Amino acid sequence: MTGATRRRGADLEAAIFAAALDQLGAAGYRRLTMEGVATAARTGKAALYRRWNSKDELLRDALLRELPPPVEPPATGTVRGDVRALLVAFRDTIASCHGAPWQALKEEDAGAVLIRELVKERLVEPIRRYLGEALRAGVERGEVRPRAATRELAELGPAMITYRYMTRREVTPDETIDYIVDEIVLRAVSPPP
Repeated sequence: MTGATRRRGADLEAAIFAAALDQLGAAGYRRLTMEGVATAARTGKAALYRRWNSKDELLRDALLRELPPPVEPPATGTVRGDVRALLVAFRDTIASCHGAPWQALKEEDAGAVLIRELVKERLVEPIRRYLGEALRAGVERGEVRPRAATRELAELGPAMITYRYMTRREVTPDETIDYIVDEIVLRAVSPPP
């Protein structure tokens, strides 16, 4: 008969981070508790409090570990390629964190400010900036109408991916990203034939 092995170090930390992000995505910031995270990670609260003084510190570290580094601007040479690459990176980041970034962004709780700022800095702002740059580069190549290189059109693709996740809890498949790029974004920005 074998006994349960006790997790330590990186294994325990990974289980805690996964539990924290799962709890944030499912229950929201306000209802997330250190006790709930400890229970979900199958450890004691003391293990959490030895590492973090508050749920804010825990969530910040969990997001820093799980959020990929900010995306780099793609350079595919086409507006379609750049927009598609950015939307795939955006979708993959949402999936990697179990939707926790969106839960943190929609919370109005004052305690979630640090987490919201981290998500904006690492995910929202880089995607918005690079989509705007992709549209402006498309204007220079004649792929995009000059008046279409707007913030609103740059936010269109991410808004659709976010809406799908928030309302259906579904990660947007590649075919849907292709549809968003080809049938919605490019139709909205392309010059007339």
